Amino acid sequence: MKESITIANALKIKRPELGDQVGLGLYRLLRLVALEDIMGAGASSISYYAGKKLGKDLNFDSIDQLLVFCKDINIGQISLSEIVDNKVHVDVHECATCAGMEPVGRPICHFEGGIIAGALEGITHSKVQAKEVTCIGGMGDETCGFDIVMTPRIKS
Repeated sequence: MKESITIANALKIKRPELGDQVGLGLYRLLRLVALEDIMGAGASSISYYAGKKLGKDLNFDSIDQLLVFCKDINIGQISLSEIVDNKVHVDVHECATCAGMEPVGRPICHFEGGIIAGALEGITHSKVQAKEVTCIGGMGDETCGFDIVMTPRIKS
């Protein structure tokens, strides 16, 4: 039986000459071009749910841990508004998926929204949904912005 690849194993990088960085272009080619070519319109949903599972699997204890992780792997510069009535707005500045692209007419940063939603689910123990409402490369906005809604889970 083949084992799945863990987060810890995937983050082990040994490239003595090339180091642990690759160009953002490679990520964008995989995420935006190849996935959409293979999956069509479903690529956005798959990207969101993949990000959400990853966000949960990171097992963060605090929002600060999420922010440090996003900074360390260069997802973008993340800022959060205050949580009010189980809602929060998250902005991603210099988003890895799309900063610098010409607008394509639709939000495209579903993976980032998924990571944030999944991490917040783990931290808050609530059901979390993220909706991208602004997008740098998708719609020409200043940030990739996500409206987040957290619904407390009912204990049974």
